[in-house]
Amino acid sequence: MKIGIRLSLLSALIATALTASPLGELGARRPPNILVILADDLGIGDVGCYGNDTIRTPNIDRLAAEGVKLTHHLAAAPMCTPSRAAMMTSRYPARYGLVPNERLETVVIPHISSRVALPLDEVTLATALRAANYTTALVGKWHLGMYCNLFGESCPGPLKHGFDTFYGIPVTLFMEFRGPHPFWVFDLEKPGFQRLAFTWLLSVVSLAFAKKKLKWSLFTLVFLLLLTHAILFVFWFFTAHVGLDKGSLWGVSNWLHRAANSRIFRQDKVVESPIELDGLSQRLAAESRKVLADFAKDDKPFFLFHSLAHVHTPMFNAPNRERASKHGRYGDNIEEMDESIGTVLDSLKEFGLEDNTLVYFTSDQGGHLEAIDDDGQRIGGHNGLFKGGKAQGGPEGGIRVAGIYRWPGHLPGGAVVDTPTSLMDLMPTFLDLAGLPPLGELVPSAANKDLDGQSIADLLMNGDRSPPQERIMIHHCRQAIRALRLVRGDHIYKMYVGKVNWFEGSTQCGWGHSTGCACYGDEFHRDISHAPELYDLSFDPYEDKPINPEITEYKEIVEFLQDYLKKWKSSVHYPDPPMSNVLDVMWRIHYQPFCRSC
Repeated sequence: MKIGIRLSLLSALIATALTASPLGELGARRPPNILVILADDLGIGDVGCYGNDTIRTPNIDRLAAEGVKLTHHLAAAPMCTPSRAAMMTSRYPARYGLVPNERLETVVIPHISSRVALPLDEVTLATALRAANYTTALVGKWHLGMYCNLFGESCPGPLKHGFDTFYGIPVTLFMEFRGPHPFWVFDLEKPGFQRLAFTWLLSVVSLAFAKKKLKWSLFTLVFLLLLTHAILFVFWFFTAHVGLDKGSLWGVSNWLHRAANSRIFRQDKVVESPIELDGLSQRLAAESRKVLADFAKDDKPFFLFHSLAHVHTPMFNAPNRERASKHGRYGDNIEEMDESIGTVLDSLKEFGLEDNTLVYFTSDQGGHLEAIDDDGQRIGGHNGLFKGGKAQGGPEGGIRVAGIYRWPGHLPGGAVVDTPTSLMDLMPTFLDLAGLPPLGELVPSAANKDLDGQSIADLLMNGDRSPPQERIMIHHCRQAIRALRLVRGDHIYKMYVGKVNWFEGSTQCGWGHSTGCACYGDEFHRDISHAPELYDLSFDPYEDKPINPEITEYKEIVEFLQDYLKKWKSSVHYPDPPMSNVLDVMWRIHYQPFCRSC
């Protein structure tokens, strides 16, 4: 009897202790669901709540009105693949080589069958949350490598990085996907085709002469003619579509690029080829709605990553959105994107998930200033008064992005935070807000990995009422460092050690859907590390007036940041990037996935 009483008391004490502890609190309440909505190439000047009054974005604006808007939110890179990798891992992509070096023009993963991918030992937000008993799903764009096996039988991609389900786009939307493009090409002005024509003519004449001289049967002649044509067809195919077509940046012709990479996947298999672009945003939103309906039936918390196709080129619209805006095709795309975001947000409410779902909205980088369509219509974004844009390395326009967090009842509505924050803050912030253990405890293999992001949970809950902690952010171009940002007290200093050579009178480098200011090479970039430019963004947010090098403030801050940069380079060693190897980046026919059900 006494033993039973003691056991009961012990159980009561343990239960009380657990309830009072963080683990007990976590067990007593379900952790929040997490929804990440990521736009593609969205300029910070394109959104209503960030000051645009001519493009309608009511659903993004509603998120800001009900949540916390970040005005100094930064991407870790100005291009898709490295920026998304940084967001998912909370680490600079140069740390694990998911950037090219200056020897290779390709700056993103170009092919589904490319070998290069986010390293498997990197821990993503999805991996961390699945370790915390979350169900995870990705709908939309991935672009971090697909790990295809031989003959493309399986291309698991995001399933290798913590996602339970995947429906969406394996790479990005390239302009070539719009099509159609000719398959039969034989341009006799090019030496390769001239050689083929001469070889074909010589082969046919030789076979005809051999038949007469050696008295071959008709069957033998036909067989040898077919064999010759088959061999020459292979040579023609590679001449026409692989490597020699200067009209494409990706090592293949426009036809082959669309044929090989315009795919929709479900799990590890192709289910649509080529992608039907018109209506794609609605299909992705409908898929996320279906995923949320399934999640609502489950007791487990969930993580849904809704990765938008908009507003990356090429521009496409559902019929009801065409010519609906005041800004042509690009404005139509912004408003269609906002409509699809509304579908996903409304689904949370419809299925009773809204109150306990932490929503985060952002873009992978700033707008593409130079982008124009074939008919001359502008199809690139607007970065407000910030200088520069996509692909340019350090300038604000390419890395200053929209950022909004919403969690009803937990984060204040209509709040604004001006302190610098980063996409890389995503994972530590979510783990913190959800009351989960740090990453190294959730995933022991990550214990030795240095995170470059940090939790901004206090900022989100309390705003800018307390002075921000000192923080340094690094801005890379591939593996090179082009600028550093220092948050110190009331000041936000930015030091450039490399600058873009913009066209005179602009902050861009021409016009074209594939045109951009590269942040490397003598044509586009100049090294100013011998005389860095320094700005105080707190008082000069648009970088109009560099601080005078003769004053004490300049000397002290530049010396401090140069010393930091020197220590960083001596202690953080970047690996040789896989994207610098053309054999890893190139299209591989023997790993190409095909649609077996289309």
